[in-house]
Amino acid sequence: MPIKNKFKIKKVLFPTDFTGASIHAAAYALSIAESYRAKLFVVHVVETAHEARGFYLPHLPYDKMDAEMVESANEMLKRFANTRFKGFKNIELRVLEGEPYKEILKVISGSDIDMVVMGTFGKARLDRVIFGSTTERVMRKSACPVLVIPPPR
Repeated sequence: MPIKNKFKIKKVLFPTDFTGASIHAAAYALSIAESYRAKLFVVHVVETAHEARGFYLPHLPYDKMDAEMVESANEMLKRFANTRFKGFKNIELRVLEGEPYKEILKVISGSDIDMVVMGTFGKARLDRVIFGSTTERVMRKSACPVLVIPPPR
Protein backbone atom coordinates (compact mmCIF):
# COMPACT_ATOMS: atom_id res chain seq x y z
CA MET A 1 0.00 0.00 0.00
CA PRO A 2 1.62 3.32 -1.05
CA ILE A 3 2.06 6.10 1.47
CA LYS A 4 -0.23 9.00 0.60
CA ASN A 5 1.55 11.78 2.48
CA LYS A 6 5.28 11.31 2.18
CA PHE A 7 7.33 13.16 4.72
CA LYS A 8 9.59 15.70 3.05
CA ILE A 9 12.72 17.03 4.65
CA LYS A 10 13.95 20.24 3.04
CA LYS A 11 15.75 21.81 6.02
CA VAL A 12 17.78 20.01 8.69
CA LEU A 13 19.04 21.79 11.79
CA PHE A 14 22.17 20.56 13.50
CA PRO A 15 23.04 22.40 16.73
CA THR A 16 26.57 21.72 17.94
CA ASP A 17 28.51 22.40 21.11
CA PHE A 18 31.66 20.80 19.62
CA THR A 19 31.68 17.94 22.15
CA GLY A 20 32.24 14.29 21.27
CA ALA A 21 28.50 13.64 21.30
CA SER A 22 27.96 16.48 18.87
CA ILE A 23 30.77 15.28 16.61
CA HIS A 24 29.21 11.81 16.55
CA ALA A 25 25.76 13.23 15.68
CA ALA A 26 27.20 15.31 12.80
CA ALA A 27 27.50 12.23 10.60
CA TYR A 28 23.78 11.54 11.02
CA ALA A 29 22.84 15.14 10.22
CA LEU A 30 24.96 15.04 7.06
CA SER A 31 23.56 11.68 5.97
CA ILE A 32 19.97 12.90 6.33
CA ALA A 33 20.70 16.19 4.54
CA GLU A 34 22.40 14.34 1.68
CA SER A 35 19.68 11.68 1.41
CA TYR A 36 16.88 14.23 1.20
CA ARG A 37 18.92 16.86 -0.66
CA ALA A 38 18.04 19.18 2.18
CA LYS A 39 19.69 22.36 3.33
CA LEU A 40 21.77 21.84 6.47
CA PHE A 41 21.71 24.58 9.08
CA VAL A 42 24.60 24.22 11.53
CA VAL A 43 24.36 26.40 14.61
CA HIS A 44 26.39 27.00 17.73
CA VAL A 45 25.02 29.08 20.58
CA VAL A 46 27.35 31.21 22.68
CA GLU A 47 26.18 32.06 26.17
CA THR A 48 27.53 35.61 26.43
CA ALA A 49 27.82 37.92 29.41
CA HIS A 50 24.99 40.04 27.95
CA GLU A 51 22.59 39.19 30.79
CA ALA A 52 25.00 40.37 33.49
CA ARG A 53 25.69 43.80 31.98
CA GLY A 54 25.54 46.75 34.30
CA PHE A 55 25.73 44.74 37.51
CA TYR A 56 29.47 44.69 38.12
CA LEU A 57 31.46 46.36 35.39
CA PRO A 58 30.87 48.99 32.72
CA HIS A 59 29.45 47.77 29.41
CA LEU A 60 32.68 47.95 27.44
CA PRO A 61 34.50 44.98 29.02
CA TYR A 62 31.43 42.76 28.56
CA ASP A 63 30.93 43.97 24.99
CA LYS A 64 34.57 43.23 24.17
CA MET A 65 34.43 39.82 25.86
CA ASP A 66 31.18 38.93 24.06
CA ALA A 67 32.60 40.00 20.69
CA GLU A 68 35.72 37.89 21.25
CA MET A 69 33.64 34.87 22.28
CA VAL A 70 31.46 35.17 19.17
CA GLU A 71 34.49 35.64 16.90
CA SER A 72 36.16 32.57 18.40
CA ALA A 73 32.94 30.56 18.07
CA ASN A 74 32.66 31.53 14.39
CA GLU A 75 36.18 30.23 13.75
CA MET A 76 35.46 27.00 15.64
CA LEU A 77 32.23 26.51 13.70
CA LYS A 78 33.98 27.04 10.35
CA ARG A 79 36.69 24.50 11.27
CA PHE A 80 34.06 22.05 12.53
CA ALA A 81 32.03 22.35 9.31
CA ASN A 82 35.11 22.08 7.09
CA THR A 83 36.03 18.84 8.85
CA ARG A 84 32.61 17.23 9.40
CA PHE A 85 30.71 18.44 6.31
CA LYS A 86 33.55 18.72 3.81
CA GLY A 87 32.26 18.96 0.25
CA PHE A 88 28.62 19.47 1.24
CA LYS A 89 27.51 22.71 -0.43
CA ASN A 90 23.92 23.23 0.75
CA ILE A 91 24.91 24.45 4.21
CA GLU A 92 24.46 27.53 6.34
CA LEU A 93 26.53 28.24 9.45
CA ARG A 94 25.26 30.45 12.28
CA VAL A 95 26.68 31.51 15.62
CA LEU A 96 23.96 32.76 17.92
CA GLU A 97 24.02 34.41 21.34
CA GLY A 98 21.75 33.45 24.21
CA GLU A 99 20.40 30.45 26.04
CA PRO A 100 21.03 27.45 23.77
CA TYR A 101 17.62 25.76 23.81
CA LYS A 102 15.78 29.06 23.30
CA GLU A 103 17.97 30.05 20.36
CA ILE A 104 17.61 26.60 18.79
CA LEU A 105 13.82 26.83 19.08
CA LYS A 106 13.93 30.27 17.43
CA VAL A 107 15.83 28.81 14.46
CA ILE A 108 13.34 25.94 14.20
CA SER A 109 10.38 28.28 13.94
CA GLY A 110 12.09 31.13 12.09
CA SER A 111 13.63 28.97 9.37
CA ASP A 112 10.83 26.39 8.97
CA ILE A 113 13.11 23.52 9.96
CA ASP A 114 11.75 20.06 9.10
CA MET A 115 14.03 18.00 11.36
CA VAL A 116 16.59 18.57 14.10
CA VAL A 117 19.52 16.21 14.66
CA MET A 118 21.25 16.54 18.04
CA GLY A 119 23.70 14.63 20.17
CA THR A 120 23.18 13.93 23.87
CA PHE A 121 25.43 14.49 26.86
CA GLY A 122 27.11 17.68 25.76
CA LYS A 123 28.89 20.18 27.98
CA ALA A 124 26.35 20.41 30.77
CA ARG A 125 26.28 17.01 32.47
CA LEU A 126 25.66 18.45 35.94
CA ASP A 127 23.21 21.01 34.57
CA ARG A 128 21.32 18.16 32.90
CA VAL A 129 20.66 16.57 36.28
CA ILE A 130 19.57 19.85 37.86
CA PHE A 131 17.82 21.74 35.07
CA GLY A 132 17.34 19.35 32.14
CA SER A 133 19.57 19.28 29.09
CA THR A 134 19.37 21.46 26.02
CA THR A 135 18.45 18.37 24.01
CA GLU A 136 15.60 17.48 26.37
CA ARG A 137 14.22 21.02 26.28
CA VAL A 138 14.37 21.17 22.49
CA MET A 139 12.65 17.77 22.24
CA ARG A 140 9.82 18.89 24.52
CA LYS A 141 9.18 22.21 22.80
CA SER A 142 10.12 21.66 19.15
CA ALA A 143 7.49 22.02 16.43
CA CYS A 144 9.31 19.43 14.30
CA PRO A 145 10.81 15.97 14.86
CA VAL A 146 14.05 15.79 16.81
CA LEU A 147 16.42 12.90 16.15
CA VAL A 148 18.57 12.38 19.25
CA ILE A 149 21.85 10.56 18.69
CA PRO A 150 23.36 8.87 21.75
CA PRO A 151 27.13 9.00 22.25
CA PRO A 152 29.18 6.24 20.63
CA ARG A 153 29.80 3.16 22.76
